[in-house]
Amino acid sequence: MRTLLAAATALIMVGACAGTGGTDFDGATDGSAPASESGHEKIRFDSKRATKAEREACLAAGGEVGTGGMLGYDQCLQPYADAGQACMGAEDCEGRCLLSLESDDDVGQPTEDGVCQADDSPFGCYAEVDDGIPQFTICVD
Repeated sequence: MRTLLAAATALIMVGACAGTGGTDFDGATDGSAPASESGHEKIRFDSKRATKAEREACLAAGGEVGTGGMLGYDQCLQPYADAGQACMGAEDCEGRCLLSLESDDDVGQPTEDGVCQADDSPFGCYAEVDDGIPQFTICVD
């Protein structure tokens, strides 16, 4: 019985350490992510630092290469065409609908202060707006 328990524990530990198999935290695979309905396609790099070709692809797509997150990996930051426009939910934006930083409205209370996300970086602190209601605030690093 101890052998079986030890084997099961080892299998669980190995599975937990196996990593994400080439995907990042939001489930997209390395390389370009699928284009959204708006045509925006997230450009992803294969390693911590972007190659010259990856940097050129990012710039050609209208993005800029910068570092992000606690690990400081290079990422291609691409602006959304509707950045800063008023919104009531994600369906109004290419990216997320976020509570404006200038807003005095509270999370969970109706707001008219939703704005479309500026670029496709997943990092920072923000509250998403859904159906005109700011949801919980989250910080991603």
